[in-house]
Amino acid sequence: MFKKLKEKRGISINREAVVFSFFLLLAFIFWYLNSLEKTVDYDMKYPVRYVNLPEQRVLADELPETIDLFLKGPGYSILKLRLAGNRSPVILDVSTINYRRVPGSRTLSYYIITSGLIPKLRNQLRAECEISSIKPDTLFFSFDRIITRRVKIAADVEITTEKQYLVKGSILTDPDSVSITGPKRIIDTLNTVKTKFKKLRGVNGTITRSFTLVTPEGCSVSSRKAIITVPVEQFTEAEINVPVKILNCPDSVSIKIFPDVVSVKCLVAVSDYKKIEEIPFEVVLDLALADLNSSEKIPVGFRNIPPFVSSLRVTPSKVDFLIEKKIR
Repeated sequence: MFKKLKEKRGISINREAVVFSFFLLLAFIFWYLNSLEKTVDYDMKYPVRYVNLPEQRVLADELPETIDLFLKGPGYSILKLRLAGNRSPVILDVSTINYRRVPGSRTLSYYIITSGLIPKLRNQLRAECEISSIKPDTLFFSFDRIITRRVKIAADVEITTEKQYLVKGSILTDPDSVSITGPKRIIDTLNTVKTKFKKLRGVNGTITRSFTLVTPEGCSVSSRKAIITVPVEQFTEAEINVPVKILNCPDSVSIKIFPDVVSVKCLVAVSDYKKIEEIPFEVVLDLALADLNSSEKIPVGFRNIPPFVSSLRVTPSKVDFLIEKKIR
């Protein structure tokens, strides 16, 4: 019997708690609804999109992606804006904004006082509240001129050939140059436009491929691709004996050198092998660069080196000399 009495008492307490909670919640709802009628202040961040920039101009510096709007209005209007979730960006039409030149600035720098934007932004929000202020209070616009230049295309490739193969001559590009358009501060620094970097391995013949050009951000080019030709040919080692030619010898002395013929080795493309005899280069000893009072050997050099040879080596690289005075 005691147990039943206890259970009835527990049920009564639970009912009282439920009734109390219900009326408490109801009172809170009425209080909250009443508070929504009152005027409140609220700070809200909004994304910004800038449109209609001046023709032939581009922004030189980044503008704020968001602005703080300080709102004042009925609580229910503020609540509606908060519950909207993702907010559509407010649009700032630069062509309709009264911006001013920054005093003393040599660049295309301007500013606007954001309080002057309040009427435009109020119409965009379509809310029953006022915009009391905006942060930042000033927006700075730095413009740059859009220019066009013609620059060379540079092939950005790393080439590894098979044994006995080498790149013969220069890498060719078609077209050899492009017109690039963009902010003056960027275009003025460009000497070339590079292709997208590529590694070419095990090459044993001429390669011709299409490569994409790497364009700086904010710029455009007249052609997005270029045909790159890498001339690769089989090379062989050539060895010839070349007499040493003496340059700038003083009139009062005669010079004898030992040896007077040296061995020259070089790499040459198979197709150019016979040209070595047709266009012989010279091994020279320039006495104007030598110290004739020294007993040390004098190094020799090259002159009229054919463009189709590489990896020149001379043996010996230095020669002995003997000075004899001329008898008058």
